[in-house]
Order: sequence, then structure tokens, then C-alpha cells
Amino acid sequence: MLNKATPFWFLGLLSAFSLLTFDLYQPALPAITQYFNTTHALGQLTLSLFFLVFGMSQLIWGPWIDHFGRRTSLAVSLIIYVFATLGCIFATNIQMLIVARVTQGFAVCCSNVVAFSSSRDYEDSTERARVISNISMIVSVSPIFAPLIGSLIFTNYDWQATFLLMIVIAILLFFASKYKLSESPFWQKSDEGFLLRTSLDNYKKILGHGRLWLGILIVTSSYSCIMLVIVNAAYLVIEKLKYSPFMFSIIFACNGCMLIVGNYLGIKLRDKRSLGWNIHFGSLLMLFGSLLMLILFFLKGLGTLSLAPILLISLGVSITNPPTFSIALADYEHQAATATAIINTVRMTVAAIIAGGIGVIIVYDLNLLAISLLTCSLICWFASMFITEGAKVVEEHRVGV
Repeated sequence: MLNKATPFWFLGLLSAFSLLTFDLYQPALPAITQYFNTTHALGQLTLSLFFLVFGMSQLIWGPWIDHFGRRTSLAVSLIIYVFATLGCIFATNIQMLIVARVTQGFAVCCSNVVAFSSSRDYEDSTERARVISNISMIVSVSPIFAPLIGSLIFTNYDWQATFLLMIVIAILLFFASKYKLSESPFWQKSDEGFLLRTSLDNYKKILGHGRLWLGILIVTSSYSCIMLVIVNAAYLVIEKLKYSPFMFSIIFACNGCMLIVGNYLGIKLRDKRSLGWNIHFGSLLMLFGSLLMLILFFLKGLGTLSLAPILLISLGVSITNPPTFSIALADYEHQAATATAIINTVRMTVAAIIAGGIGVIIVYDLNLLAISLLTCSLICWFASMFITEGAKVVEEHRVGV
């Protein structure tokens, strides 16, 4: 059972912090692009490269956390984050801002690994999925309020003020972690130094598990749907549909609400149905929503109605991901952070490449968004037909019941 000194709401705040860094910034992106007198493609790199580095850096933080513990790792990452954010504030050109955002992505991913790997402290797979859903619901609050807060700060002050708020949040988390964050019950402080060879051996052992890769395929394809929406939302809603940053934040908040509803619904469904059934059901919702969106795009073109099926896709993603993540982590009591790093690195790196690539070429054909969402949903649905809970997960659930 998770140490009571680490409440799930604090784990949710840690995970939300990474998304907050993105959502606070997003409403100001068009103005930042204009401020530096640069192109849309270069402006998009401050989003896509942030997530690309965010995903890949978890391969570093995962073994580091397993070796040095959660508290030390988080403290180091938050210090790096503060300096990177100062770099964003004092950037004099778009290239400097991109470098600073990349450094932000490297630092902030540690808090995300700490949050989700902490769910492995729960032995029962269904309870573990419940914790992941609770964390995800807290994370989903960010798309609701962060763009609104970001747009208000940007409108009344300037885009640099948004980064000042990020620094304040990082400092608060730094001090709060001293009291709220506890180490894994499976972790023991080691007198040995951090060995790269040991980390590589752990990665080799973990990467040989087929069930892990099937889980990665599902969460990667589903997360790619979310990233496709997030990365391209500002361009479609603000620049193409001509909505104000404030209205954009309201529209974006609706999607965040759907993610909360999906995670809550998933908790209720898993009380009555198996984890595998929930994964398959969620992927079907994604498939139906993306197909509907593609039809609307071809019939009506880009519009608010054509973007509405994104809500159904988000509902499916939030039902699919927690049980998949729970099954994927089942075998890794002592390497929970390393396993989490592998899952998140693959899903976030691939999703960032897909979303970033579509973000560059979508200016030539807006239908590419709907086509990409449908493709990712098809992959998720197909993989969901083969995932099994496995003997260990079934035994965990039996003992937990």
C-alpha cells in the first residue's frame, strides 16, 4: 500500500506541473511568434521540442529515481527547472527560447515520473488503476484553468509573466515535497554510486517483456491523439477560426472536463468490468469519435462542430490509459520508475514527433488532423484486442478483493 505520507493529490499536482508548463504558455504562443518576428513552424518547435525532450529525458530520470530516491531527484530537477524558466524570460530570440523550453522539458519530466511510478506502490492492479485515474483527474484540471489563467496573465501583463508564475509553482512544490513526498517502500538507500551499466542491464531486462510493449503501443497511440489536439489547438482555434485567447481557453477547458469525466467513469466501470474490457471499450470510443470527426471535416470543413468529436476521443483515451498503465507496471516493484520512464519516453517521444510533424504540414491540408486521429485510434483499438491482464495481475486482483 502507498505510504500514507504521500497523498494521491500531491502526486497529481506533481504530474499536473508538467502539463501546466505547457498549458500556461500555449495561449501566448501566437503573440510570442509575432514578438520574435518568426514563423509559425519555429513557434511550434517551442511546443513539440518541449514534449520530445520531455519524453526522452525520462530514460535518464527513471534509473536516477530508482537509485537516488524520489526526494533527491525531484529537488534537483526543480532547481534546473527554475534556471531554465529564467532563460525563457530573458530570451532575446526564438532560438534562445527554444533552448530554454527544451531545458524546461528535461527538468519537469522528473516530477511526472515520480508521480506515476508512485502508483506502483499499490499491489492490487485495480487499485493501482484507480490511483492513476485520480492522478489523471487532477492533471486534467490543468487544461481547464491553466489556459484561462495564462490568457489573463498574458492579456493584462506580458508573456514573460507567465513564466514567472511557473517559477513560483516550482518553488512551492520544492518545499512541499519535503513534507508530502515519501520514498517507495521497495527503495533502499545505496552507498554505491550511480552505475550506467546497472541501468542499462535493467533496461535490457524490462524491454524483453512482450506485455510491456503491447501496453506501450496502446498508450502511445492513444496519447498521440491527445498530443495532436494539444499541439495544433492554438493554430486551429485562434489563427484559423479567429477565436480570442480567452475563448480558446474556454474551449480547451471543455476538453479538460471530458478527461475528468472519462477518468471518473473509468473508475466506476472497472468496479464492474475487467481491465481488458475497459481498454477495449475506451479504444472503441476513440475510433468512433475520430471517424465522426473525419466525416464532418470532409462535409463541413474546419469549424466548431467538426472539432466537437475531440471530446469523445478524449473520453475514450481517459478510459483506456489507466488500466493499460496498471497492467504494464505490474511486474516492476523495484524498477517502477525505470519502467515508467520507458513507457512515457516511447509514448511522449512518438506522440511529439507525430503531433509536431502534423503541426508543420497541417497548414497545407487541415484534414490531416482528422486523418491522423483516426489512424492512431485504429492502432489503439487493434492492439486492445490482444492485451491480457496476465496471471500476476489477476492474482493481485484476487488477493485485493
